[in-house]
Order: sequence, then C-alpha cells, then structure tokens
Amino acid sequence: MNLSRAASVLIASAAAAGAFVPASLPMSATRRTMMATTTVTTSSKMGGPLSMSDSATIVDAETVDEGAETYEFQAEVGRVMDIIINSLYSNRDVFLRELVSNAADACDKKRFLSISDADAASITPTINIKSDKDAMTITIEDSGVGMTKGELQNNLGRIAQSGTKKFLEALGEGSADVNLIGQFGVGFYSAYLVADKVEVVTKSMQPDSPQLKWTSDASSSYTISENSDDPIEGSGTRLVLHLKDDAMEYMEPAKLEELLQQYSEFVEFPIAVWKEKTEYKQVPDEEADEPAEGEEPKMKTVPETTEGYERMNTNKPIWLRSPSDVTEEEYKDFYQSAFKASYDEPAAHTHFSLEGQIECKSILYIPGMLPFELSKDMFDEDARNIRLYVKRVFINDKFDDIVPRWLKFVKGVVDSQDLPLNVSREILQKSKVLSIINKRLVRKSLDMIREIESDEDESKYIMFWNNFGKYLKVGVIEDRRNADDIVPLLRFFSSKSDGEEYTSLEQYVEGMKENQKQIYYVTADGKDKARMSPAAEKVRSRGYEVLYLTEPLDEIMIESVTEFKEFKLVDVSKEGLEFGDEDKEERKKKEEELNAEHKLVKEYLETALAGKVQKVKMTDLLADSPAALVQSAYGMSPTMQRYMKAQNVASGGSDAGMMGSFNQAVLEINPAHPIVQDLESMVNSLGDDDDSDDSQAKNFAVLLYDVAALTSGYEIEDSGDFAGRILSMMTSKTDTGIKDAEVEAKNFENEDKSTDDFQRALLSARIANDAKAK
Repeated sequence: MNLSRAASVLIASAAAAGAFVPASLPMSATRRTMMATTTVTTSSKMGGPLSMSDSATIVDAETVDEGAETYEFQAEVGRVMDIIINSLYSNRDVFLRELVSNAADACDKKRFLSISDADAASITPTINIKSDKDAMTITIEDSGVGMTKGELQNNLGRIAQSGTKKFLEALGEGSADVNLIGQFGVGFYSAYLVADKVEVVTKSMQPDSPQLKWTSDASSSYTISENSDDPIEGSGTRLVLHLKDDAMEYMEPAKLEELLQQYSEFVEFPIAVWKEKTEYKQVPDEEADEPAEGEEPKMKTVPETTEGYERMNTNKPIWLRSPSDVTEEEYKDFYQSAFKASYDEPAAHTHFSLEGQIECKSILYIPGMLPFELSKDMFDEDARNIRLYVKRVFINDKFDDIVPRWLKFVKGVVDSQDLPLNVSREILQKSKVLSIINKRLVRKSLDMIREIESDEDESKYIMFWNNFGKYLKVGVIEDRRNADDIVPLLRFFSSKSDGEEYTSLEQYVEGMKENQKQIYYVTADGKDKARMSPAAEKVRSRGYEVLYLTEPLDEIMIESVTEFKEFKLVDVSKEGLEFGDEDKEERKKKEEELNAEHKLVKEYLETALAGKVQKVKMTDLLADSPAALVQSAYGMSPTMQRYMKAQNVASGGSDAGMMGSFNQAVLEINPAHPIVQDLESMVNSLGDDDDSDDSQAKNFAVLLYDVAALTSGYEIEDSGDFAGRILSMMTSKTDTGIKDAEVEAKNFENEDKSTDDFQRALLSARIANDAKAK
C-alpha cells in the first residue's frame, strides 16, 4: 500500500508513538507524538505537569474478567495498524528500536519530573528485556514515568488530530513538512509487526496510582483492567509481546542483542537483556589423590551456568560531549569500534554541532585506508558510511541524500533532534532537515580534506589521494555547487617531475612561464604513455609544463574544469593548438606555407590513408616525432574511445565501428623529420607506371600512420596487416644485405683463384654475416 492510499484511509491518524509517556508532559521536538486529541487540550493550556483529561469516550464498555473494561478503538485504529505494518515498516527488526525508544522517553520524563526529589533523582531508570520461549513472549520493561488509566485511553486507544488525513494527503503531493509527522507517531504499533497480541502493564508515578493492564490483539477493541500480578516497583511500564508463529527468531537473546547493538547502542539509559551465561571456575579435584603435606590441592575447571541481565549499551556517545573534553585516543577508539575498523586509524576527524534552525551533533572521519567494501565497487550500495541517530537511537545508514555519493568514503554519525524518529526511511528522505544537514556535512568533509592537504607531512595527502582521489573527481563532475572547492584539491602527474610526483593546479600556476597564457594537459593510459605522447612534445619543446591525465574519469572530469584562476585548460592532443605568445594570423600563415610547400606528400598521405584519418596537415610544432594523431575540437580521446567501446560491449553491443567517422583523427606531419623527408623523396620519384615503388611508398606511409597512432595512444585496428608491413620491411632489408654479401664474395673469388673451396665458403659466410649485422 503506497502512502497516498494510506492517506485516503487514515482519517485522523494513529495514537502517540511515545506510548509510555503522559501526553501532558513537556516533550522534546522529535517525540511530541501524543499531544493532540479531540478531547485533550494542548500542553500550553494544562495546569500541572501531570494533569490529564480523563474524558475519553468509553464505547460499549462492559465489565468482563474480574473488572476488565472493553473499549472500541476510535477512527478505525485497526485499519491504521494495518497501514503501519504494511506500508511504513518494511523491516520487522525496527519494532525493538521503536519500543526501546518509547521506554527511553518514559525514563527521560521520570528523570525530568524527579529533579525536585533528591531520592528519586539519584536512581537511574533502566530498561530490561526478557524472552520466554515457553510462553512465546518478549517482555520489555522500563522503570519510567508510567501511565494512568486516562493516559492509556488517550495514548493507546485514541486518535490524533482530525487534520491527519489532510496532512498525509499533502505529504503524498510533496507539499507538507514531513517533520510534522512526529505528531502522528506510530512507533507503538510497530509491536504488531511481530506480535498478534500486546499487553501493557503500567503504574504511574502519580501518588496512589493503581497498576493497570491494557490488552489488545490488533482488532477493533482493547481492554483495561487493574492488575496485581508481578507488581511494578515504584513506577514504570511492562510491555509483553505475544509473538506470531513466524517471529520466533526474536526469542533468541542473541538476536535481541544484535538488534540492540545496531539500533540502541547509544541510548542514555541502561538496557539489559536476560541471557544465559557460562563461566569456568577452578575448584578442587575431589577425584585426585590427597596432596602431600605443604602441597596445594589439585584443581580442575568446571563450567558454571547462570542466568541474569547483561547490559548491552556500554559504548558512550562521544559526539554529545564537548570536543574539548574528548581525547584523540577516544576519537580513534570510537572510530575503530563503531565502524568495525580495528586495523585502521582515521586520517582526520571533525566534531561539530548545529544550532539555530535545526539541532544536530556529528562526528565525521576520513579513513586511513580504502575500506574493503569500496575496493571492488567505489559506490557499493551495501557500504555503510553515515549513521543517522535521533536522540541516540540509530535510524538508518542507507540514506542516499544525507551526503552526496562522492563522499561515500567519509564515515561518521549524525544525531539530529529535528527528525521524526518513528517513521520509515522512505518518508524520512523527504525531510527538509536532511538538506540542511547535507550542506554542513559536505562543508565539514572538505575542511577535513584541506586539513590533510595542509599538513607538513606531504605523504599524508599523497596517501589520501591514492585512496580517495577518484571520489573527488566524481565530485567535480556531479556536485556543481561544491566543484570550485574541490578543484584545488585535485592532483596530477606532470612533465615537470617526469611523471613521478603529483602537482596541483595551484602549483602549476605558480610555476608557469612569464608569457604562458594557458594550462596544458594530455590524456593517456598511464603516465608512461603520456610522457611519450607526440602531442605533449609540442608543448614541452617550448618549456611549458604538461599535466598528465591518465584515467578515463579524468577526461570526463576535466570537461567540468574549463578554467582555473582565469587560465584556460587546453588539451594538447586536440587540433588547432595555439600558444598565447604568438600571433594567430602569423601562425595560420606559416601553416599554409608548410602545406603548400609539401603539398605533394600531403595529398599522397590523404589518399593512402583514406578512411583512417580525417585530414593531413603539416606542422612545425613537433620536435622529435615524425607525426602525431590529434582529435578535432569535439573528438574523443583514444582513452575515452576504449572506455566507451568496453561499456558498449558490456551492455551487449558491439565494438565494431561504433565511433564511426566522427572520431577519425587528424594526422599532423613534421616535414623536418628525416623519415618524412625519405617518404617525400619516394613520393617525388614515383613514376606513372612504377607499381613497385608506389607499393613501397604506400607501405611506408601506412607504417608512419601506425607509429603515430601507437605513440599517440591509439590502438592498431588491423594487427595482422601491421605485422605484415613490419615483416615486409624486415625481409626487404635482409634480402638487400644478402645480395650485397654475394657481390662481395664473387669479387673476392675473381681476385684470388688459388683459394680453396673451403676458404671461399668460409669467407662468403663471414661477409654475409657482416652484411646482416649492418
């Protein structure tokens, strides 16, 4: 059942979530869940702290079972419970979270009301949980404030404001403030996720209050009667859940302990579970021989099984303390225990609170090493990084909106006083408070990263970058609001350190030459290939530094970083590379002159490489390389082409020809290079009918293209054809060497006829070997 349908049947929604707290008592903002009913005035109009209207309507009341009175739930509360069970809670485990939270609220109220009573204030309220396998029940008992008969009727059997329906309708349309849902809390009814019958035995802390028993099986009615069985000492509430047949797993103390550790680890009041414990003791061995005089009697180890309550929530919520009161060792211990990171020490942490519009306390950590769950999938959906608490009660750690996904590696806790505790995760995600918390968490995370960056030990940031640098790159792509703050934190290899050390854009700008107007970068598969790129050579030859972008993610990221400190970022592997220290018209004129001067070889290459390149152009920017492949302004780099092909194949497509002619590169030729000059000589000497020379020139031209493609980072499309050209070249060189050797051997034979056959053969072999060596 979706929420809009729930709204249509929720005519004035459920009773209060804080089921064990009198509705008239002052309550925190997050659990003001039982205040308003049609017959109870608002808290501002109530006289004393324990005043409560007992004017609840008794519908068809009758005396049964020694004084028990039966009441009808108002406004179809049975249907409300059905909605709660089938719509709001998809995980039955949360029943214990909700009921323990209610018990903790009751304990908190008792402590508040006992401030003026020194004896009562000195006693800490407790919460005890016990399962009974024979009776198939779970008992949750607190020593909190308890409830009167009127409070039982109002809190567990009545409805909330009649405006609930309108509120939920607005919620479904996205126009309501979800924080208000706390006033229509449904936490108590989560008991029916696992139980088919619930008993509430309670005794109010008001003087001379009787012990009462509330019972309901989630039908249309409930009963209230006085109860003297197992008297409650002082005040408090005992909740007995009669479990369904399919909920027997919750009978196990180990399961209850697991849930308490997950959800209620940091609840302020002691929570204990009744469990069986086995201890081993040393006792005298009665079967052993009598010890000699002066000797100790022989001992043996025997198991001793005992039963009793064992406290579960021993960890302290250090985020609620002042940062000045928490030591570095405590921060580390909390990180290692809370996030199961025993072998990791956090690289940085921050402890802060929000006040004003919302109240929130938080501790964030940057791990010292990449968490295991993120090593295979950087956005693993099962990874738990931010744990959300409300009043120390764990709510969830899978909120997609609490931090952007580029901060997936940041771990921490957030305890907010302004989020409704007893609603499902899907509803909570609509809360406006989450947006405010999100902004603060991002800002604090960036502060932590800057703190590591500014550390005197530079190796700390290098370690951070190696572990989490890819997340910052994703942040530049996806988080436009914070991109300007992330960009200075990026690191790159560069030509300045020959690709061995990282540099930042800030450091690049500081080291720019006086007449340099742009920031240059090249994309490649690794820093070694970036170093050998002919395109980067064009910039290095002028003494400019080149940044090496060595991952497919870099190329996507750099598209979002067009400028840094008013310097434009330029890809040197793109056509039309310009330098700010030269005149554009003069550069254009020079290129036209080069193309005209070497027109013949240019046209020959365009014909020989038809279908492989978009065009051929002459350039004087290359220094050591004979040729380079560059892309047009909107072309895709070879690294990105391989990435896109792999993605296409992974999705069931074919990699053949998916790029088409759109990504055909431009071949830039260095006419001053000896290899190009040799090719130009071949082209100039070609005759009309000289097929052999034309074949040799074409083979030479295609081989020049292959070398340019390899050094520029492209893949050879036809490896077999490439191998054939290499073997043909090797064979022609070998044949030439053997023919030269034969000529020398023949000349030697004519000069010395007297040399015997053996000597002639030996000399011929030596000459042939020498020729091959040449």
